[in-house]
Amino acid sequence: MREDWKERYEETLGKESELDHLNRRLTKVISELEHAKRNRIAAEAILAEESRDVQQLENPSFRNMWYTILGRKEQKLEEEEAEALQARIRLEETSTAEEQLTYEKEQLDIAIANTRSWEQEAVQLLREKEDWLREQDPEIRSELNDLYARRKTVLNESKELAEAVTAGRRVIDSLTEAQELLKSAKNWGTYDMLGGGMIATHIKRSRADEAKNKIEAAQSNMRKFKRELEDVGRHSDMNLDYGGFLGFADYFMDGFVFDWIVQGRISTLQEKVQQTLTHLKPLLAELQKNQQAAVGEEAQLSRRISALIQHA
Repeated sequence: MREDWKERYEETLGKESELDHLNRRLTKVISELEHAKRNRIAAEAILAEESRDVQQLENPSFRNMWYTILGRKEQKLEEEEAEALQARIRLEETSTAEEQLTYEKEQLDIAIANTRSWEQEAVQLLREKEDWLREQDPEIRSELNDLYARRKTVLNESKELAEAVTAGRRVIDSLTEAQELLKSAKNWGTYDMLGGGMIATHIKRSRADEAKNKIEAAQSNMRKFKRELEDVGRHSDMNLDYGGFLGFADYFMDGFVFDWIVQGRISTLQEKVQQTLTHLKPLLAELQKNQQAAVGEEAQLSRRISALIQHA
């Protein structure tokens, strides 16, 4: 093991704070550069305007003739030339500032690119020392193997929990959208029963069809969610069997009695969807909590591995 390992490792870790400093400086320089560009553009416009004023006094023009008649042409020309000179100096100053800031930004980009690899360098140094420790110290080798095995288990658990959370969110999203569509279908159904006409009937059926599609999507997502739950050692008896409404929704018929039946079916379905959501949301919250805990445990194990290697 090289005697300067600790020095090299500390130097590499120091690059993290250096990188933070460089990024902060780059943000400031970018802001200053944008300001310098605006100043340069404004100076160019002023110089162009002052140059036109000088040209108008030098060339035949109404303005030239007017100041000649008043006997003030030479005086006015000197004033305009002085203003043009001042504008040219201002343009040179702003252009120089922009060039300097552009160069500074380029140098910062290079420095950041050279420093950004500090994490890979640190990992490489830790791996270098770990290999040496494994050869020299059986006790540390055993402890490292144990820590790595535990971290692998936690990583797999975290992954499975994340997949379960994603699947559960999809079920909730589909059911929440279905709930909104059912609410709209019921409202339009009420309006239809009160004489809303063909438009109300059409919108009611459209909303019911959309709700059916969302519930079918939720059923598919629920099957995936249950499989993900099994992967994390959980079980749920939730189901999205809604008593034939999905088929019933395809056979809307005209008539007050049938409309009344449909309204009752929609209300029943709303209640069942809400029951599913009420049961599902706490379960999803628990899964999220467990997943966050697994992420935290994995980070803690990684820190223990690094500390063991660093201080051994």
